[in-house]
Amino acid sequence: MRAVVMAAALLFLSRGAAAAIGGRRTTVAFVHSFSTSTRASGRQSIPACASTPTAIHSTQQPTDRTNTPATPAAEPFKVNLLTLPLPELETLLKSWDVPKYRAKQIHTRIFAQGATDIEQMTELPQKLRTMLKERATIGSLHLEVEQISQDGTRKRAYKLHDGQMIESVLMPYEDGRRTACISSQAGCAMGCVFCATGQMGFARQLTSEEIYEQVARFASELRGEGERLSNVVMMGMGEPLANYRNVVSAIRRMNEELGIGARKITVSTVGIVPNIKKLAEEDIQVRLALSLHCATDEERTALLPANRRYGGLDELMSTIREYIRVTRQRVTFEWALIEGENDSPDVARSLGRLLQRHGIRSDLAHVNLIPLNPTGGYGGGPSGRANVQKFVAVLEKEFGLSATPRMRRGIDIDAGCGQLKASVKKKEEERQMLVPDNGGLPVVGVYEDGEGEDEVVQPKDVELQDLAHGSVAEFVIDDAFVNLDDDEVVDEWTDPEFDDEFELAEAERLISLVKGTALQPADPAEVPSESESISVDLDTAPKVKTASITDEEAVRKAKRRRKKLLKQLKAIQKLKDMEAKGKQLNAEQIEKVAKEKEWTIELESVEHNLM
Repeated sequence: MRAVVMAAALLFLSRGAAAAIGGRRTTVAFVHSFSTSTRASGRQSIPACASTPTAIHSTQQPTDRTNTPATPAAEPFKVNLLTLPLPELETLLKSWDVPKYRAKQIHTRIFAQGATDIEQMTELPQKLRTMLKERATIGSLHLEVEQISQDGTRKRAYKLHDGQMIESVLMPYEDGRRTACISSQAGCAMGCVFCATGQMGFARQLTSEEIYEQVARFASELRGEGERLSNVVMMGMGEPLANYRNVVSAIRRMNEELGIGARKITVSTVGIVPNIKKLAEEDIQVRLALSLHCATDEERTALLPANRRYGGLDELMSTIREYIRVTRQRVTFEWALIEGENDSPDVARSLGRLLQRHGIRSDLAHVNLIPLNPTGGYGGGPSGRANVQKFVAVLEKEFGLSATPRMRRGIDIDAGCGQLKASVKKKEEERQMLVPDNGGLPVVGVYEDGEGEDEVVQPKDVELQDLAHGSVAEFVIDDAFVNLDDDEVVDEWTDPEFDDEFELAEAERLISLVKGTALQPADPAEVPSESESISVDLDTAPKVKTASITDEEAVRKAKRRRKKLLKQLKAIQKLKDMEAKGKQLNAEQIEKVAKEKEWTIELESVEHNLM
């Protein structure tokens, strides 16, 4: 890998693209893209090399701002002008024998006027514009999809160079604020059961450039519209303090290069205690927001498994008290209001007593009440207005705590953390299922019904064979088909288990319908002669009682997901048994076995939510 990095650096340096002045370390951001064959082979992308004189950051050049895949053809390294600091841009242009003042023109065009295309920089000579298009790009994050809410919220899903996906949100407010909600990781390892990102699992850390670019894009675009980005909240995908070094590095650049005040930047955390202590010693006065959500260890660990990992509430609240003492800043306590779970007046009193018990002053604490954004993997729903008002009243009147109910923004566009990515990923998986890697042959098999399988869309790039009577069609058997010769499958169908009374009642209803319409063996004495007529009085015929659906959609989805997870884990166990007997698993089977822990954790969360 190091050889690849050095070769790439030498290639770029041979074109005169980078230089160092007076021994000062020069950081140049590059854009890199891999061919489809490279990604398929499983080779890893080139990481940021912070310890070398020139740091090469591997990202992919965006093709456009529409929902189209990134260009698969391999391209040379390109400078990312959106994340390249002005001094480094001046150094770069000097190595190209371009006057230094051109760097200021380019920088102004991007960050003051919102340019997104090099051709928009008409004040630059055509020769320089051509050179920039060959060697540079404005931004590296590929815009996969963008949704705009009725309230003006913009939600974006960006695809990274390695195929990972992250989200960014821009929220406009009536008072003129423009707040960007930014991701710090691709996925998240904290496992919060009510969070769409937590349900995905962790993929990788974002580089400081990938974090910074999310903010720089919004800042540049708003400048082009005559507005400015006023606030940044690190509340998107991922746990910011679990990616501490890159997050802090990106925050410094937001402050120094984009002019966003440190106190206008908020870092949210589930409670990574060691890094909260480290943040208290930093020389940046950012705001800290703690995702609390529960006032007892038992309840908080059930919702946020990281609670136990970092010593529980006592350790966490003691750390927060020390953070306030050192920084002399007010801390925000985030509380996602879940109807019937943590939104009662008694729970509000538990929260107030928790802060009092740990000596946290009411004037240095603020409670941010956020109605839950529903997700498919969690059955909870948002609290009603009456419960929210009672919760606020208890905190303010009984404990002197300031509490602000927040409006749910972008609820019509999957604006909650991780929801848009989950939606995009689901569509991608459905497309992949419809286009199997088998030479274009149809895939056949018997499948069980599952969520999202009701609608089948024929992919545009698959042509069906013209079949006529007597034609012979080639096909392959899908590995995931239901084997009707499997005794366990037959037992499940002949002696089924029902999850609840509703499923049992529905099964009995269908059986009754079948029995009522099937032809039964007749008694010869009761068979009428040909001359006799048979009449049926429909009004007096017995009626079959039907079961009505009373469960909420979220509960039904969770039950279907549980059933699917149980089957997947059962299949994994069979694969492990096969491997123990000496059979070698293929790459796809090995990948499936590797998901056992992830699916087991998800199953536990789903079953907990259905209790």
